[in-house]
Amino acid sequence: MTNDGALSQDEIEALLQGADEAFGGDNNTQVGSEIDKKDMDEVVKIIVDNQAFSLSSVVTKNVTMSNISATTSKAEGLQKILSGKLLEVKVAYSTGNMYFYMRESEAAIISTLMMGQEETELTEVTSQTLKEAFSQMVGVSDSALINKFNTTLENTGIEVNILEDPSSINMTDSILVASNNLSIEGQIENAPYIFAIDMPLLRNLVNKNKPNINNNPTNNSGANSSSNKEGNLNVQHADFNNLMPSTDVAETSNMGLLMDVTMNITVELGRATMTIREILSLGEGSIIELQKLAGEPVDLLVNGKLIARGEVVVIDENFGVRVTDIISQADRVTTKSR
Repeated sequence: MTNDGALSQDEIEALLQGADEAFGGDNNTQVGSEIDKKDMDEVVKIIVDNQAFSLSSVVTKNVTMSNISATTSKAEGLQKILSGKLLEVKVAYSTGNMYFYMRESEAAIISTLMMGQEETELTEVTSQTLKEAFSQMVGVSDSALINKFNTTLENTGIEVNILEDPSSINMTDSILVASNNLSIEGQIENAPYIFAIDMPLLRNLVNKNKPNINNNPTNNSGANSSSNKEGNLNVQHADFNNLMPSTDVAETSNMGLLMDVTMNITVELGRATMTIREILSLGEGSIIELQKLAGEPVDLLVNGKLIARGEVVVIDENFGVRVTDIISQADRVTTKSR
């Protein structure tokens, strides 16, 4: 046990191993029902790698997650490896939930890095800030899991809870429990970061839409049908004619075809950079200071691309823009709106 009372990674792994044996898991063959150990490890690795990358962009510091271990357990096993006041992030899916846990101290540090103001404990404001962080982290790892396992995975909501102790964790079914050490450059060193996945969700994720290698495509021809019944594929060479330059293509531009296509024009008055705390504190009557000086030209963007600048005018009762400067074609490649 470390000086702050937290379990070491070796102790966590020992407890997880004991829980796995108690609940019938087998680390050498399968985890749960019809779930290969290698698939379980792949799911955990994808979540860890992608969430570390996403959190790095959120806190603008290097983030690493190491010493990964995973096994099956139940709520009792999860409670044994957690202690003290915790942040719990529950992500709901159609077939089950994922749960993410970190200690109050590490959650407060991440909130501080995001909000630009020091936090020492979990509050409603820090919880909402961390919810935004986990929304990005989960979104990135979900996309990676979808690509890897060729499946569908859409979360229906993220819930953030502050737990005074692990005793309030209540899960009735078996879960996959994964633990690793979280480090954030200059801020956190090897802190426990633990997550759990409901077994039905894990089973649906790794088994759904897996190709069946015994099912070969068939077609209507007798020869091909006979070949497929024997387990052989009928492969033919595809012949293509040589591509010859066309002589009927008009040399002139067909810009007339595009003249009726509509495009979105945006007039940008200015921009501002704010911390999450400042955004959450906005209310009626709040004033946001923009980065442009009064009287500076506004930017005209077409589909997000800066093409001109101008000045704001009033036409009858509507605002308008008088174009004062057209951005040259060469400058459009490098010029950004101010």
